[in-house]
Amino acid sequence: MTKINLTVHGMHCKSCKMLVTDALTELGAKNINIDLDEKKQIAKISVEYNKDKMDIINAIKNEGYKVVAP
Repeated sequence: MTKINLTVHGMHCKSCKMLVTDALTELGAKNINIDLDEKKQIAKISVEYNKDKMDIINAIKNEGYKVVAP
């Protein structure tokens, strides 16, 4: 599996983390780690995934968040 690190804007609470975690889990991603700064509404996401990185980015975008550092 390939490790993918992303910075995401717009995430501001535990519910946001749950939505993204669920979406990534559905794709088959493993070892999902989301470090959320609620005040700045920025999250650092680390995930292991064995397919196209764009799948991960699109899943996060589909939940309504902006991926700023793929």
